[in-house]
Amino acid sequence: MRLRYIERGARLSISAMSDREDGGEVYEALFYDMHDLLNESSIVVQCASLNKDFNKLGRYAILDVSFTVGPNVFAFMGRAVEKVYSDMVVIEQTSEIETLNRRKYERDEFRVEVRIYGLPEESLSYTRYSMPGIRPVLTEMSFDVSAGGMCVVTNTNLISEFDPYYLISFSIGERDSFLLPAKLVRRSNFARSRVGKYDYGFQFIYDNMPDEMTRLTKAILNKKISSL
Repeated sequence: MRLRYIERGARLSISAMSDREDGGEVYEALFYDMHDLLNESSIVVQCASLNKDFNKLGRYAILDVSFTVGPNVFAFMGRAVEKVYSDMVVIEQTSEIETLNRRKYERDEFRVEVRIYGLPEESLSYTRYSMPGIRPVLTEMSFDVSAGGMCVVTNTNLISEFDPYYLISFSIGERDSFLLPAKLVRRSNFARSRVGKYDYGFQFIYDNMPDEMTRLTKAILNKKISSL
């Protein structure tokens, strides 16, 4: 996915990085146009409230931008560059666009307790993990889970110096416990539910522990069978 393929009028969810407990303001914007056809890294979005808050946020404020196209959710990091007219803002893309296909894996709405820890990127090479001796950055109930990842809907803003990498601890039933590395691929306030302000989508990373994917798949299947 590239920015120039976004259709005019597409809805964007934009949040400014914040240390506030409630996560700060989330802006609903519309894609207006590319800022420069020769430079595909900047877009113009239409959002009067973001334009109004531009000075408060500060030039080059870090923004988290996400949008949907069909079954896919796309997200990237950017920064506020300048105001345009009275209701538009130029945003410069600063990261690659991450893609999450919500149909790749069947999602089951298992409500299991999840503990999430920040994970240094260099730790992704581990073949097994042990419980960190620190407090999790987020403890919540999952919204759904699959072999590919999970969604957590919460009112808590997720903040970690190791973002977007996390270590997630959870159990499927009494016997199957998991401690898996994951990447945060979606951070939004899409109205998939009314149970929380933030919608976090995590994708599990199995590069160095492929057997865990098989084990989780079996655990989910057994959970579904036992609930029949």
